[in-house]
Amino acid sequence: MCEAESVSLQASLSVVGALECVVRRCLGPDGGSVLFTKDTGEILITRHGQRILTTLHLDHPVGRMVLECVCAHNRVTADGSKSFILLLAALLRGIHDSAIRCHKVSRSPATPRKLANQLLALCWKVLDDIVAHDVVPHASLLFGASADGLDCDVLPALVRGYVAGRVGNAQAEVLTSLLCELYCKFSQEKGSSTAEAITFLHSSFSLLYAKVSGLPFGSSQVVEGLVVARDWSVWREADGPVKTLVVWESLDKPLIAMGESVSICFQQDWLLRFENLMEEKLSKLQSLQVSVVLSGVKQPECVLEWARLNDVSVLECCDSEQLDLLCELTAAEMLPMQPLVRITTLTSYSRLQLGGCRYALLGVPPHGSLKTHTLVFCAPTPGQLEQAVCVSQGVFTMLQHMCRSVFRTREQSNDTHSLSDSHNTHQREIERDGVSRTHDQPHMFTPLPDSSQSFQSEQPRGSIKDVWDSILHSGGVIPVGGAFELLLHHSLLHCSNHGNSEIRRLLAEAVLSVPRSLHSHRPRYFLQQHALLMSKLQLLKQGHTLSDPRSGSDLRFDLGPAGSGPLCVEPICSKHQLVASVLQCVNRLLCVGTIILTQTPVHRSLRGTSEDSEEEDM
Repeated sequence: MCEAESVSLQASLSVVGALECVVRRCLGPDGGSVLFTKDTGEILITRHGQRILTTLHLDHPVGRMVLECVCAHNRVTADGSKSFILLLAALLRGIHDSAIRCHKVSRSPATPRKLANQLLALCWKVLDDIVAHDVVPHASLLFGASADGLDCDVLPALVRGYVAGRVGNAQAEVLTSLLCELYCKFSQEKGSSTAEAITFLHSSFSLLYAKVSGLPFGSSQVVEGLVVARDWSVWREADGPVKTLVVWESLDKPLIAMGESVSICFQQDWLLRFENLMEEKLSKLQSLQVSVVLSGVKQPECVLEWARLNDVSVLECCDSEQLDLLCELTAAEMLPMQPLVRITTLTSYSRLQLGGCRYALLGVPPHGSLKTHTLVFCAPTPGQLEQAVCVSQGVFTMLQHMCRSVFRTREQSNDTHSLSDSHNTHQREIERDGVSRTHDQPHMFTPLPDSSQSFQSEQPRGSIKDVWDSILHSGGVIPVGGAFELLLHHSLLHCSNHGNSEIRRLLAEAVLSVPRSLHSHRPRYFLQQHALLMSKLQLLKQGHTLSDPRSGSDLRFDLGPAGSGPLCVEPICSKHQLVASVLQCVNRLLCVGTIILTQTPVHRSLRGTSEDSEEEDM
């Protein structure tokens, strides 16, 4: 092992080992929380892996490289930050031990860099086939067959599996119920699809929630309409649909052009001109029969006085992004006047009292098949509010990534079948005619672009329960707690026709580090589930089928005490992406030959570096 590679491996092991000690204590629903303190006295208590890693002050360059890889993975799946560190540490230790063992018994030993390159080659050439042809079919046979025996629906089990390791048990139950209710509110309209609801929630979730501090978490609720965290400057109650003016700037801004100066001797004339222009503009608004004004800034007192005299409600200092969303949802019409204003219609507007604060509630007309709802988060402290928001945003990122992967795989399968049918038909024509015909070669399947339009076109319409049950039966999800890792471990050890056996063994041993850490407080239960799974796989290999719909329900892999908790599931595509991301990170770390400390600042942000690394990997 050369000196440069030894330095790189040892530095990576020491840094990743320190991070592993931090996140290992927070793994799973039974894990603890990390307390962060600042010099100002501010504290943060969390066990959310992404928040823990980003809050740490990592000065070591290896630590920053690891953090960049974790952030890049988290932007795709919003899941697996703690498992990322555990799997990374196990792989680095396995590479270290394998390199030492090969150095003793071989004349041409495998160096850490060579092992990292072979692992990356396994990721690109073999891992996809193993997951697609071994893990997913076994997951469908073992766990999809037991769908009728589950005590809960698939979507709550999927959401619960995500939030269980990030918040407390009581908070996880409330948050699971809220997020499922919010999703169902967006999906219950006739003609709506899973893709439309998930895409809209993922892209607009930051505008679809309100935070209320000082109340118990159980006070959180889903309300119909758009909640704006401001109180009405001028309030006039009205019934039925109302015309609404949306403005982002002060209505008197165009009266003074930029750089224009007002002479003192003409001050009286200018004030008269100002009043005339304002009266003309306000009279035009009055002719439109506007009942509500939504403003992104503070308006002058003359506008508020006009509103009081004409029974017009005014809501000032609204979030500009919320106003943009409102105009998009209601198809607001732009008016030919300055400043830029739009006019639309609201179904209703009212005041909403939440704790000690008063908010504005805007009734938004249905946007196609979607009705707008807002999730109101309540918590005793601001820190718990931020944690709930972060977890909820991650849930919809996870759901979007899972649905895109499942529907893209289904489209690939359909396209492959169509190509196979076309080829068989052509072969039959050749055999019948006895001659060979010239024909165009079929195009290879190209994955659909990552856009909401193509994503929505992939999703077949149907009831919500049917969509999620079909995902379960097709092997799209798997129980949390180690089921995926055990299936992948078994597949890697028994796929003799794929790659180097030593590299497969190295990865197979490393993936078990996550479930072992997760069940460290009850190793006997983990060994029992491992043995039970192996016996089921042996039956499948011998040609037996699990005909009983409940025959797989004894494979719990849940995280409750003694296997008695509610069943939680997780997407297989997220676990697959986790393994691939870790293998890329290992290769990146072990390609470092020398670490040079410099006093000059690095003019590259963390986000920019992560995006650049993703482009290089692609």
